[in-house]
Amino acid sequence: MAKIFKRFLILAGFMGLIGGITALGGYLWLNSQLPPITALTNYEPKTPLRIYARNGELIGEFGRETRYSLPPDAIPPTLKDAFLAAEDSSFFDHPGIDIPGIFRALIADIKAGAAVQGASTITQQVARTFLLTRERTILRKLREMMLAFRIEQRLSKDEILHLYLNQIYLGNGAYGVEAAAQGYYGKSVHQLELTEMAMIAGLPKAPSGYNPVTNPERAKRRRNYVLRRMAETGSAKPEMVGRLLDTPIHAERHDPVSEPMPMVAEEVRRRMVERHGQERAYTEGFRVFTSIQPEAQRQARRAVQQGLLDYTYRHGYKGPEDHVDLGKLREQVAEQPEGPDLRQVLLQRLDAYERLGPLHAGIVLGLGPKDPGPDWQGPAQTARVLLANGQKLTLPWRGIRWARPYKTPTTRGPKPEEAADVMSPGDIIRLEKRPDGPWFLSQVPEVQGSLVAMQPDSGRIRAMIGGFEPSLSQYNRATQARRQPGSAFKPFLYAGALEKGLTPATLINDAPIVFEDSALETRWRPENYSQKFHGPTRLREGLENSRNLVTIRLVRRLGIDYTLDFASRFGFDPQHLPADLSLSLGSASLAPMKVVQGFAVFANGGLRVDPILIQRVEDRQGRQVDRRIAQSRCTQCHRARAAELPEPDVLASHPEQRFHEAIRPERVLSPQVNHQMVTLLQGVVERGTGWRAKKLGRNLAGKTGTSNDQRDAWFLGFSEDLVAGVYVGFDQPQTLGSQETGSRAAAPIWVDFMGQALKGVPKQEFEQPEGLVTVRIDAETGKRAASWSEETLFEIFREGKAPAEVTPRPASAERQSDEERGGKGDRAGDSKGEESGSSSQMMEDLF
Repeated sequence: MAKIFKRFLILAGFMGLIGGITALGGYLWLNSQLPPITALTNYEPKTPLRIYARNGELIGEFGRETRYSLPPDAIPPTLKDAFLAAEDSSFFDHPGIDIPGIFRALIADIKAGAAVQGASTITQQVARTFLLTRERTILRKLREMMLAFRIEQRLSKDEILHLYLNQIYLGNGAYGVEAAAQGYYGKSVHQLELTEMAMIAGLPKAPSGYNPVTNPERAKRRRNYVLRRMAETGSAKPEMVGRLLDTPIHAERHDPVSEPMPMVAEEVRRRMVERHGQERAYTEGFRVFTSIQPEAQRQARRAVQQGLLDYTYRHGYKGPEDHVDLGKLREQVAEQPEGPDLRQVLLQRLDAYERLGPLHAGIVLGLGPKDPGPDWQGPAQTARVLLANGQKLTLPWRGIRWARPYKTPTTRGPKPEEAADVMSPGDIIRLEKRPDGPWFLSQVPEVQGSLVAMQPDSGRIRAMIGGFEPSLSQYNRATQARRQPGSAFKPFLYAGALEKGLTPATLINDAPIVFEDSALETRWRPENYSQKFHGPTRLREGLENSRNLVTIRLVRRLGIDYTLDFASRFGFDPQHLPADLSLSLGSASLAPMKVVQGFAVFANGGLRVDPILIQRVEDRQGRQVDRRIAQSRCTQCHRARAAELPEPDVLASHPEQRFHEAIRPERVLSPQVNHQMVTLLQGVVERGTGWRAKKLGRNLAGKTGTSNDQRDAWFLGFSEDLVAGVYVGFDQPQTLGSQETGSRAAAPIWVDFMGQALKGVPKQEFEQPEGLVTVRIDAETGKRAASWSEETLFEIFREGKAPAEVTPRPASAERQSDEERGGKGDRAGDSKGEESGSSSQMMEDLF
């Protein structure tokens, strides 16, 4: 017996030794497989890219995890107590794992016959969240426990708790307590009430299952469990907890973006990804501050949306978005008396149709009055509509009668005589209500547009709209579209002419012209929009009335090479400009942003600045990463003066040289030529195609633009302090329709926006530089006016460029030969004055 016992002890010792060696080996192997805890000691949480407007409002957020990292002292002690009561009440007592807690959980699980109670400490959860995967294996659990011991040796309890509260996932994409507080309650953690803190503290166990928005009853039970635990642990008074247990759940989804501007945010996101890569851009907590002014952005969005809707009203109704069989729905509802009623079913259907800008979704319940009296004769010219928000309304005939059937961009069907000509019960339609007006039947416009508004002296973009509604398309037509500006490109060509020595009074012949290419067997016969010809025409008059033939002859005189080089000074890539006379008619494909940048030169005294959307970028610690220095003519904007100021006479003609080279804007036009261009563009507003802007009663300058077949419509214009450009057209180029020029389709949007943007801004004159003289000239000849001149006007010239010759007496003018008159008799537009560009030398331009 003794021998057997001895052998047993030897065997047990041997087995123990083997077990000990195995355990030691396992421990050493597991220890070697553990990841380093530098992710904790050098904690840099994944923080999303956040984009802000100029006033600090959050306008966009991009990232996989919504998180707001807080310093330890910013988290309320009561919130910490709530988490400890719910997750790890012995946190400050155990070394990383809770041995008694493990046994309690094991006993509870055995009694329940299932896993009902966890035993992971907060330290273990930190190890799992930061360093391990969420796989459910014994090996992973052992690693978790070993890491917990290691973490406890390297970090203090307060540091561990701080990491946990900033990192833990709490549902709805929220990571950390601040993101949860903002996401569920729309406020910061220090503003939370006790019930709200308990609600958030109960989420780590099952963020989806206890989500207070989607599962309020389960969330309430979990919250009350946390409150009771707080009473048990002494972190809350029992009597107070008793009063709070019946408090209803009031959490709801709160978008962290206070003023969503999706297209602006997307443009910034794209630039940040290009600069830093997607991983860094989305996770390193960059804070991007833009130049966008929220109020201007709202004004621009409203102006674009209303302008595009006005266009669609002019071209007819394309029908309802969908149709519901109301009869079948009534039968289905009647068969299920315990189910939802008809109104609830209809509202569920309408949930699929989100609001698009000012357009509400609704369903037609019936036509005419609901209870027509015995004297009612019809026809039914109203419609009863249920909106997606539950509101019922009567759509008046005034809001329906516009809806002639759409046929083509240039044709519509007959006028409706009753509501049934337009809609029927069960139609799902769109409606719009403007201030102080009735509800209107509407539709989502297919036509699109953009608006860019910029401060000309700094390049800061105040507003940028890239389409009717960002939820329909993220395609930003302000920066990504390439469209032909048409006549809106002409000012850059006229500026080149003035810079080369021509004057606003220079005469150019407005007469027919034909260009033939014998190799291609093609003929180009350009025309004015009016299809009329006006003979010798002053440059000012040619630009004001957007005469195509004047511009073509002007570019012929300047030469294509000079014209391309000069246009590139405004910021246009010469590779994107056609190297032929079609450039005269704005055939280049340009982004609206680029055209606005070009017009900003005129508003900025002839100086070119680059558009600035991103003003500065900060990292997660608030350190400046990047800053765009706004190039400006404004002495108040920058204190960095040039090291040595040039002579006064040099400064007079080149005032930009007062600035340091780092912020010095590029001079494109001399101050004198630039002011001449400003007065020419003021004339476009006062007497030409930009006449709609006159209603604002301000000193404004601008230019319309319309491409071939009215495919693209533009209006570009500026005041002393603001330049803005509007583009209207289809994404797949097609005609906008008859008469849909820049003056009709784009200018009203510009006028609407500028009227709001300049409200309350004092009127200012465009400052006239030295070196200019004003001379009275004859309107017909462009020469100095004489007493016999029938029509005269004052024109502005550079010193030394004013006409010296006085206009001759009418009698001498009558003796001029037909050839000297250069086709002036061809004002009626007949074919006698037509020129050929291939068979004979072109007629000399008249000056």
